[in-house]
Amino acid sequence: MSHTYLFKGSDRLDRKRKGQVVAIDRESAKAKLYRRGVYVKRLRRRIFFDLFSRDLDFIHPRLPLEDVLWICRNLSSLLTSGLRLPEACELIADQRPGKRPARVMTRIRLDLEAGMGVGDAFVKQQNRLGKVPTAMIRAGEATGSLIATFKGIIDLCDAQIRLRKNLRRAVQYPLAVMSTTITVLLAMVFFVVPRFVDMYSQLNAKLPALTQFVVDLSITLTSQAWAVPVSLILIIILVFLLRKIPTGRIITDNIFLKIPRLGTLIHRSITTRSAGTLSALLTAKVSMLDSLEMTGEASGNVVFQEAFHAIQNLIAQGESVTDSFSSIDELPLVFRDLAAVGDASGDLAGVLARYAVDTEEDLKRDGEDFAKAIEPYLILGLGAVVGTAVIALYLPIFQLVTIVG
Repeated sequence: MSHTYLFKGSDRLDRKRKGQVVAIDRESAKAKLYRRGVYVKRLRRRIFFDLFSRDLDFIHPRLPLEDVLWICRNLSSLLTSGLRLPEACELIADQRPGKRPARVMTRIRLDLEAGMGVGDAFVKQQNRLGKVPTAMIRAGEATGSLIATFKGIIDLCDAQIRLRKNLRRAVQYPLAVMSTTITVLLAMVFFVVPRFVDMYSQLNAKLPALTQFVVDLSITLTSQAWAVPVSLILIIILVFLLRKIPTGRIITDNIFLKIPRLGTLIHRSITTRSAGTLSALLTAKVSMLDSLEMTGEASGNVVFQEAFHAIQNLIAQGESVTDSFSSIDELPLVFRDLAAVGDASGDLAGVLARYAVDTEEDLKRDGEDFAKAIEPYLILGLGAVVGTAVIALYLPIFQLVTIVG
């Protein structure tokens, strides 16, 4: 386990130097600083910094895609500059002391210095870096093209991050409008309606059915306010647990793909991401069977995972790539046609890569069109909810004015 140390010292020109360094112990910290030309006069461990800066690996060990991209981009740049891989890992770890990427780089560096191979050292951290990048690195080591492999991982991570952002941007506006609607409705129920309830209680008159419903809803929610956050928490926990069960994940993944308009967008996004992943793995010289397995796992959807698993089994039984892809109805027709074209031309990776690049811009436009198409309905729904509540509150007043008149 690495620790963070504060140091004070001087360099070879007797200039004062101070800062922090990450190492597994004090002696390693001194040796690291000595290699940099720093003579240590004072070295102190930052215990509380290490304690509060550590992330909880046991909760979510996988690094975010942005961190994997950052690691590979730095490794590619440092290796291109002529540094050895252990030194590059050390420099990267020093940039984010105590953080998860730094701890991963430190473990890889220690394994490399202990004599472990590059591919084995990275595969050992695949639960943090992911199966696809580590498999590509192992294949890159075997073919002697490690720098090119890191550049391939950078392109893959960049494309997947852009796809995720496009999908999030598409659902961001609808979610914002829905959240605003719920917030306004709850604010009226908890703060506005009770004032009208006090006023109407003095009239001793029968309220209209719509007004009575709103009043009863307000009384119920205000008297049991704890039920709203508890219900939301229970729903979130239920969905989370349902996603952990294989049957539940199949159900939820199928539901996501069948949502009107949004399901089509999700389907195309997964198809594009899968095409890019499979292309990157094949370009890195990972075997076809392993590439299909990892592409299915990286898709994030059980429907696609089972489809790629079925293709893997058919190819393992001796079927051609074209016949294997064409027999799986779960995959879109364009994906199956691309597989046939790539198999016939002998450049499956290139065909899939071009498809992923070409459809990325289309997905961005589709996401913008989705937000524009759903906007009128969301505004109409917001107006209907708020308008109904306002009419329900003022309806008795209108009736009273009519009777008096």
